Order: sequence, then C-alpha cells, then structure tokens
Amino acid sequence: MKIQLKIFTGIISAGLLLSACSSDSDDNTNETVEDGYKVEHIHGLAYTKNDSIYMASHEGMIQTKDQGENWFYTGNNDFDFMGFHVQSDGTMLTSGHPGPDSDLPNPLGLMESIDNGDNWESKSLLGEVDFHVLTSNDTNPNLLFGVIQMESGNYEPGIYKSINKGEKWEKIDSTGLPKDLHGIYSLVSLSNDENVLIAGTNEGVLRSDDGGKTWDSIDSTRLITALSTIPDTSDLISYSILENDAGIMISNDNGDNWEKLGLNLGQDAVAYIAIHPEKTEKLAVVTFENTLLISEDGGQNWETLMDKGTLKN
Repeated sequence: MKIQLKIFTGIISAGLLLSACSSDSDDNTNETVEDGYKVEHIHGLAYTKNDSIYMASHEGMIQTKDQGENWFYTGNNDFDFMGFHVQSDGTMLTSGHPGPDSDLPNPLGLMESIDNGDNWESKSLLGEVDFHVLTSNDTNPNLLFGVIQMESGNYEPGIYKSINKGEKWEKIDSTGLPKDLHGIYSLVSLSNDENVLIAGTNEGVLRSDDGGKTWDSIDSTRLITALSTIPDTSDLISYSILENDAGIMISNDNGDNWEKLGLNLGQDAVAYIAIHPEKTEKLAVVTFENTLLISEDGGQNWETLMDKGTLKN
C-alpha cells in the first residue's frame, strides 16, 4: 500500500512543482479562445450559477457557457493563478503571480473578484505572499484559510487564518502537519463546524478539531488529491486513491466513511473539483494531466471537454 501511495504522490508532486513556478454576469464581451489553444498548469476550477465553467491557469482564466463548444478569455488579467477558490457566496479568490503585461507587484497576495473574474482587486498582502492553497467556510464566508508552502519575506510556511474575509491574517501554530507543506494537496473547513478542518496530504487524510492547531491522521491509507464541500450541505466530495481503487467519493459523516460514485482515472488523478452551486448534480473536474470532465448526474456518467490540455472546440 505504501508503495502505491508513493507512486501517486510522486505523480501529484510533479504536477505541483509545475504549478509552483457574487455576480453571475452574462454580458461579458471577452475574446474567443483561438483554435489550437493548449491549456497547461491548471490551478483552479469553478462552476457558476449561470452554468459557466471557469479554468484558472498559469496564463490566465478561460470560460465556457456551452459545455466546451466555445471558450472565452475571462477579464484582462493574465495572472498566474494559484490557490484559486470560489466561496459559497460566489466570490472568487486567488493568489499567485502577475502576468507579463501586469504592473502589479509579485506575488499577488490575496486577490478578490465579485464578477466572475472580469475584474480583480487586491484584498491583502500584495507583494508579500503567494498562497498555494486557499479555502473558506461555506456557512461563514468571512472565515478563510491559506497555505504558504515556502517562506515569503516575513511570512513563514504554515496555515494562515482570516476571520474578516482576507483583510487580516494570522499564522496558526500547528502541530501534526507534513514537514514540507507542499504535501498538502487539499483543505476544507467543515460547513457544520468552523473548528474542524480536513486536509488531503501525502501522509493520508488529516483532521483538526481545534481550528488547525492540532492535526491527527484519520486515514493513512487514503490519498485525497481534491476535496470540496457540496453546496448547502455538510457532505464532502473528494477524489480518493486507495490500494485497489480510486475515484470520486462522497462522505456524509465528516470524512470518516466514503462512498464511491465512479471515475477511476488509473494513473491520472483529479486535481480540482467544481460543483454547480444550485444544481449539485452538475460536477466538473480537472486532472493533473489537464483533462476536463463534466457530469450532469451526480458523478455516474462523465463527458470529456478537454483531453490533456486540448479543448473540445
């Protein structure tokens, strides 16, 4: 078992090293993505109320409103998106690096968009921090957690917490996390208990019951590469890898037990999961090999919209 987990961990780590380096407006006039466009280094995924799917990458953000038949560039920023996250109120958050055409300082700190990525404003830590993982509490969107994986100026590696939607941050004095925080692949704050966090790591699944201060292993045999909360519920959805199985799985008991829905990707794995905020049977996932798939029946059947970075259009 440990050998297989190490193999998958190596695959994921390679993808992460490459990565390292609400309004639902329909009146956006963004340019069409040209034929032959290759999507690489995807750092986030979103499914919005207007049935649009957004992909945030090393070279900016693109969107489709018609299940991949047409794609459009989103906004005027060519950010290298990192830690991309969509809150329960529709607010988009990101960190990362400014693009070559930007005059913003590097790194981006915490950036916020309330119009689905058309415009971004600095929330905090501009020029100071690059969060590689961001998450928030679905019930209380003011509560944010961000992972700094490498020292950045005055900010040491660790999990940081904000109680005012990212305006101010404090480092959590944590024990029990992997020594190298690049080993944190996914992080959620449980919607039914603000004190509980669950992390998918290269050491298995970890849980904190005291707001991130103390972490304990709850499943060393399970590798969770992507993890999210199903909107308006306390249920969790993940891509889990076990000794003899893998796939999209759901938990209705805070991660203690998981039920498989399907989608065993073999040597690939899901990097990000996005769920329609109102029609939760609609799912989108993107993999470490840059394949985008969607399901309209809660994960029973899947359609490929992008295969290894090549768009369907």
